[in-house]
Amino acid sequence: MEKKQPLRGKKLVIFSVLFALFMVFLGYKMLFDTSDQANIASIDRKIEKDKALSQFDKGLEFYDQKKYVEASRYFQESLNNGFLVAHALLGECKLHLHDLKSAEYHLVKALAVKNGESELTGYYSGVEFNLGVVYHLKKDNKNAVAHLQVAKKLGNKDAAIYLSKMRLN
Repeated sequence: MEKKQPLRGKKLVIFSVLFALFMVFLGYKMLFDTSDQANIASIDRKIEKDKALSQFDKGLEFYDQKKYVEASRYFQESLNNGFLVAHALLGECKLHLHDLKSAEYHLVKALAVKNGESELTGYYSGVEFNLGVVYHLKKDNKNAVAHLQVAKKLGNKDAAIYLSKMRLN
């Protein structure tokens, strides 16, 4: 039996180049084939978030004009695209439109949003205030006072005024 000789010279260079190409191809397949779906999903999420933010901004324009029906439509679309902060303003629009059931629903959902304050300054104090108003209008003064007191602790100046008016009545 003949003993095999190690590769030398041209054979070693050719083998090394082929092996390197194989490893590059294998590495490329491992990096990009498995992450293509993740990259596509990431791009899709960014597109949805951009769309949601655009709809939210459009809703804010209508909100500032006190066009609450139109604002509600855009805030709902923003929610449908995953921007949960829109619950707060959709709830407030519903409050302005005297749809207390929807207002309560969206404001309660808004309290569960984890990044609300980073998206909108005064987010939680505003949500607590509006929820307090909803409960007051629903004649649920216990919950109204509880939420208004939280809003006041969070720095909402309107909450203190609203509480004092409630006590006068």
